[in-house]
Amino acid sequence: MKKLVLGVALAIFVCVFAGCSSSSDDKKGNYIIAKEEQKILVAKDISWKDAESMDFETFKKNDIELINYIVEDTLLYNELAIGESVNVTPKTNDNGEYVVMQSYPPQIIAGKIERQNTRQIIGH
Repeated sequence: MKKLVLGVALAIFVCVFAGCSSSSDDKKGNYIIAKEEQKILVAKDISWKDAESMDFETFKKNDIELINYIVEDTLLYNELAIGESVNVTPKTNDNGEYVVMQSYPPQIIAGKIERQNTRQIIGH
């Protein structure tokens, strides 16, 4: 019995310190990769580990969807951080339609921003 308990404890120890579980950096999501002038640039369906290592041209070359969301709430904009995982719903009119500004990346006014974590990357 002692050997079984010792074996289980050793297995847990190895998993925790050797990285048995996947890192949150490997989890795919929609990450804020830049902030400027009340806009957040969001890379969609990518891991943060991949997102932080890419430049703009690499995103484009790898067909990673990028969207500039205009954040009308200044307080929320100031709280949002590069590296944070978010789900953004566009602001719609009474007919349920939203405007996409013809640019690359496209620009859309954010309606609702759901924050998935509070990761903050220093130096970006």
